[in-house]
Amino acid sequence: MSSKFKKVIVGTAALTMSVLLAACGSQQSTTTKSTSSSSSSAPQTAESESTKAYRSANKMIRNHDYQGAYDRLNAVNNGSTQTKNLSTDLKNYLNAQEAYNNGDYDGAAGNLKELKSTSPAMKNAYAALQDKITSAKKGSSSATSSSTGAVSSSAVAKSSTSTPAANAAVSSETSESVVNNFANKMGFDGAKGYEIIPVAKNGSVYQFEVRQNNEDNTVASMIGIYQYNSQTGAVSKLQ
Repeated sequence: MSSKFKKVIVGTAALTMSVLLAACGSQQSTTTKSTSSSSSSAPQTAESESTKAYRSANKMIRNHDYQGAYDRLNAVNNGSTQTKNLSTDLKNYLNAQEAYNNGDYDGAAGNLKELKSTSPAMKNAYAALQDKITSAKKGSSSATSSSTGAVSSSAVAKSSTSTPAANAAVSSETSESVVNNFANKMGFDGAKGYEIIPVAKNGSVYQFEVRQNNEDNTVASMIGIYQYNSQTGAVSKLQ
């Protein structure tokens, strides 16, 4: 074999080796880039899902679907801080709403703890429920006070009717015009057998026991005990 032919063979082998090495390097680089790209895209996908859930939950809150919003946030794996905070706020809201519906207004107020999230929708929902709780507590307190007052007035009336001396004293302090005004307002016409007896007085507020005689004037039936404000004309039946 000639020297020239040997050189050609060696040159061809060297060229082939260079091409193979270049191909291997290119493949390794492509694999590294692919792996790097795949690993960097994973966090982005998780973050995107968390953000999507957060936006979806806020939309549900604005539509008053609080349970749906809570379930949507809890369906996210490895949620962000904002999704976790909003989930906590929703849990507190749902507990407060349940207590409110059951008439436990103190418990409802106690569940509305300080907001953890910065969601405007959640903030508005908290404020609206807090207003409802406050109004309900005021209404409940007023009703209890009114009921207590009515019971107290009724007790005073019963006590007064059992003491003739006290009735006589009140009668002497009650002008005939006050009795007539009350009778005219209520339609208690003396011609029909109605008898009005003053039993208590507190300033301009009077209590009257009303009875009605039968046709023979032998039996007087109790009609009721009334409270009358001579200044305002307001009347309420105590019993």
